[in-house]
Amino acid sequence: MPTENQVSLEIAQFLAKGPTPEQIIAFHPSQIATERAYELIATERAGNITKEEKDELDICVYLEHMMRLIKAEAHLLLQQHAS
Repeated sequence: MPTENQVSLEIAQFLAKGPTPEQIIAFHPSQIATERAYELIATERAGNITKEEKDELDICVYLEHMMRLIKAEAHLLLQQHAS
């Protein structure tokens, strides 16, 4: 089970490699990270989430939001280079 630090580290390691815009757009979190996020969502929906799990879910949601913004910027870069 990954912690929020492991998920954050996964993204940080990817970005530290200096990916191209195409690689950024193609990025997806690992299966373990994805499964953990779905597990946290299910736990929240069931009303059984602990404070620690809620904090972890909030970090997952924030990281997802940031990656969407980063991917949007990568799309813009590709469009600018194409024109």
